[in-house]
Amino acid sequence: MAVKNLVLKNNYLKDVFVAKEVKDLYLFTINHNTAPIPIREKFAIPEYNLKQTVENLKKIKSLDSFLALSTCNRTEIYFISSNKDKTLTDLYKFFSSFIGAEEKLVKEYSFILNGQEVVNHYFRLACGLESLVIGEKQILSQIKSAYTTAQEEHILGNTLERMTQYALKSAKEVHKLTNLSTNSPSISSAAVDLANKIAGPLKTKSVMVLGAGKMAKLALEQIVKIGGAKETVALNRSPHRVIEFPDKYKIDRTVPFDDIYKELNTVDVLICAAGAPHFIIFAEQFKEYRKDSSKSLHIFDLSLPRNIDSEFVKLSNVQLIDIDSIQLMYNKATQTNYTDIKNSEEIISKNIRSFLDSHSSEDISNLIKQIRERSETIRRLKFEKLSKNKKYFTTEEVDYITKNIVNSILHRPIKLLKKTHPEINYSKVVKEMLDLLL
Repeated sequence: MAVKNLVLKNNYLKDVFVAKEVKDLYLFTINHNTAPIPIREKFAIPEYNLKQTVENLKKIKSLDSFLALSTCNRTEIYFISSNKDKTLTDLYKFFSSFIGAEEKLVKEYSFILNGQEVVNHYFRLACGLESLVIGEKQILSQIKSAYTTAQEEHILGNTLERMTQYALKSAKEVHKLTNLSTNSPSISSAAVDLANKIAGPLKTKSVMVLGAGKMAKLALEQIVKIGGAKETVALNRSPHRVIEFPDKYKIDRTVPFDDIYKELNTVDVLICAAGAPHFIIFAEQFKEYRKDSSKSLHIFDLSLPRNIDSEFVKLSNVQLIDIDSIQLMYNKATQTNYTDIKNSEEIISKNIRSFLDSHSSEDISNLIKQIRERSETIRRLKFEKLSKNKKYFTTEEVDYITKNIVNSILHRPIKLLKKTHPEINYSKVVKEMLDLLL
């Protein structure tokens, strides 16, 4: 959508300044639309490593300001730059070093948005409309985390600061005024619901949840919500974290991580939400411990990077479902309320207009200040040069000095007015500024 369609159409000057305001705003993104999981996981920035990554990005001098966001579906850098080509070259080199691969891989799977496209994407993302599970709310906490990190590192800048505030406001209104997120689960809840349909009912199955973080807890909560499992088993690489789980999760037993392969023989479903930066469970080792290859095992890997060896898909009676498949399968099994989507988009459009209006107003205020300062500098320098420290002037001298000052101030605008430009009607701008319209 063009910028001028989002502002008052009869305010020509405002359209010009809004376009100027967003033109230096860019987005570098690698997401579920541009890259498959094996590629996407290479670019993933773990939450525990976000601050360090941001500190490394700060070394890129061509980034005027930026915000780094990494979720299970995307790795994105929102940034302001007056030299896009230089910044992109720097980002390609950064991620090439980050993933240990050639730059052409980064270029092949990344996508660049500019200006209004970035604004639209960011607001939709915050409201859950860019997620594979439409309306999910987890993205909101992830944006808040990225926002907080950017604030702490002092790299956000005015545009990204204000854009984030308005995007979060949009999300709050969407969740309050529509039912978009009412029935939209977290990825953990979606995995449990799918397990209940594919492998279940879970009331007749033994379910193991691997992990002790937020996603693991959400999975355990959902198991309880749908009526519980025949047996709920919990484990984590740090045993004390599982032992500290509250009674509300209704865990039947906990096991040490070292016994994972032996325990996989006893369960029907494994929900992995460990959040490790690499594979931690391997198919070859499971084969060595497996007692009955005819027994079905359903594995749901919620992690990105993946934590379950992809070779599991080659084993008989083992179904491995990754995070993208979970979300796609869940969407097919549920119906999206298009009225809620339409209402959400109207809320988003309203807040985008507010954001652009606020920034265009700030931009115009800054421009007015610069015009006054520039004019005063010309007036002062010209007067000092032409008056030669005289205290008294003849009428002819005053006439000459003031004409010279006026001509100096108008020199650049008149020169610009004589030029033709396909996108901007300078003549109309100047007429409005000098009140020359008939």
